Amino acid sequence: MKKLFLYVSTILKLGISNVAYVAWYRFTLKTGLRKLWFKQKKFKSKSAFFSETTLKSDYPEEWKAQLLEDANKIIHGEIRYYGFHWKVIGNPPNWFINPFNGKKYPNVSKHWTKLGDFNPMVGDIKSVWEASRFEWVVTLSRAYAVTGDKKYLNTLNLWLSDWVVKNPFNTGPNWKCGQEASIRVFNLFNAAYILNQYVHPSESLIEFVYSSMQRISKNILYAIAQDNNHGTSEAAALFMGGLWLQKVNPDKYPKAEKFALKGRYWLENRANKLISDSGSFSQHSVTYHRILLDTLCYVEFWRKILEGKIFSPRFYRKTKDAVNWLYKLTDTISGNAPNLGSNDGAMFLNTHSCHYRNFRPTLQLAAILFYDTFWFNFGKHNEVLYWFNMKFIEVKEAPIKNNFSANGFAILHGDNTWTLIRWPWFRFRPSHNDVMHVDIWHNGKNIICDSGSYSYNPEKECDFNLGSVHSHNTLSFDDREQMPAISRFLAGNWLKPETAVLETLEKTNASKWTGSYKDSFGNRHKRSVEITDNKWIIVDTLSGSFNKVLAGYTLNTSEWKLMDGKILTPFFDIELPVDTTAQLKDTFVSDHYQEKHSLKRIEIAINKPGIYTTCINLKD
Repeated sequence: MKKLFLYVSTILKLGISNVAYVAWYRFTLKTGLRKLWFKQKKFKSKSAFFSETTLKSDYPEEWKAQLLEDANKIIHGEIRYYGFHWKVIGNPPNWFINPFNGKKYPNVSKHWTKLGDFNPMVGDIKSVWEASRFEWVVTLSRAYAVTGDKKYLNTLNLWLSDWVVKNPFNTGPNWKCGQEASIRVFNLFNAAYILNQYVHPSESLIEFVYSSMQRISKNILYAIAQDNNHGTSEAAALFMGGLWLQKVNPDKYPKAEKFALKGRYWLENRANKLISDSGSFSQHSVTYHRILLDTLCYVEFWRKILEGKIFSPRFYRKTKDAVNWLYKLTDTISGNAPNLGSNDGAMFLNTHSCHYRNFRPTLQLAAILFYDTFWFNFGKHNEVLYWFNMKFIEVKEAPIKNNFSANGFAILHGDNTWTLIRWPWFRFRPSHNDVMHVDIWHNGKNIICDSGSYSYNPEKECDFNLGSVHSHNTLSFDDREQMPAISRFLAGNWLKPETAVLETLEKTNASKWTGSYKDSFGNRHKRSVEITDNKWIIVDTLSGSFNKVLAGYTLNTSEWKLMDGKILTPFFDIELPVDTTAQLKDTFVSDHYQEKHSLKRIEIAINKPGIYTTCINLKD
């Protein structure tokens, strides 16, 4: 009965209509009904996707070296995976290989509805999809526009021509996901704009975009039922593609207007539903939040370029809230952000050569599109403005980052230090057991850090789970997860806050946040976090019938020492709670998808209810 209640209560939280549609979707896949709606066909046009164009003569010299290094790797058969790993897969590439294990996806001539979601022989399907997201299209386009060297243009056209031959419409794994088709459209549009060929495009580009619109449009309700970035991405592609097709050839593509209207409707719907009043997104993750903002930036940019009707005031209000939310969580010194929640390695906005974990390019573009201002001064992050023909003006005043607590997140600021606190507020499915996680930054370094994801379908020998409570800077009762797993991407017994209060203590020049929850076993965790005198004070008040508690903190440093109840490092010291025992253990952290590295984690064992104080003393 407990298990039944767990399933029923979770279904109600997910939404009966969403669950019903997913069930219907899976039924139509198994019966072959859905296959009838998606006809397989070969691409007809044989023209080159892109032609020669006028070169850019004012490209800043300091950006050129990294761009050309990346472009030269591509023409030698290398592709960057997840914004981090360079893998050799051929010229033209093998579009069906997982380069992390060398396995090739089987049955690539089958209809996409006949291919499973998880193939143990191949591993993570995302590693098959990555090359077909077309990030390389944008890099080669930029390199050609800067240098005029035809080797970049020739490689670009060769690979695109090879892709359409090897991936006929609705055939093989690369047509399996509507969001993958959407990302290809985003990157092709970027290339068309960079090469100044979006007004008079090739027949191949038009056919490719129209075919992608057909694939996305007929299956978008499945994306909508996920209540995540799939719905926003696919709606954006429909809106942009439909609007563009109306401009370039409205007579030949009468469905273009319907595509644009459908995309507009779902964009408005998704922004209203998935973005909270504080700006947080349905997916509790900074990288997924960036995907949302990149998508909305593309939508607004192309709406302006193609002279489309503006969106509703509510759409822009929600979007601006989402932009401001990510700005608050981005470190001012480094441009990085907490490794919060799931991280699938995606970075939709790639018209720059910045590091994957630099969030400034997205925020700078969003600031000019939605706030009509700039938030960061000159740097590599401004390359996005260059390619979108936006003139940079020196920043006079950036927004002030205030303390806040809303919709599951709290931020506290001190002098050159700040912390993120994750508290339980779940309108949508939680991805990690990270309730009461504390993330601490000091002088631009994430000294107490989060874990990331590594992979959604890791190899069998992986013996770690970075979504576990034991990978976050929080605590567990009796070794249990805070919320039990129901399936690969779904947990039950979503926690609720009892309290979540932010206060400023003017007398001591301190800020303090306090929150609490009670789990399904009756155990209660109250945590307060306070900054005062260059010290973070974390107080955990525990009650219930538990036998033991494990509290943990992941130390983002290679230099440490455990001595007399203290952790000593060059950047900070930790005073451990009294009446506890502690040990340093190896743990893994993943800053990029399919990448992990070892760090140390302090685990504090507690065996009775009480009040336990941890002090983190910062060093300049």
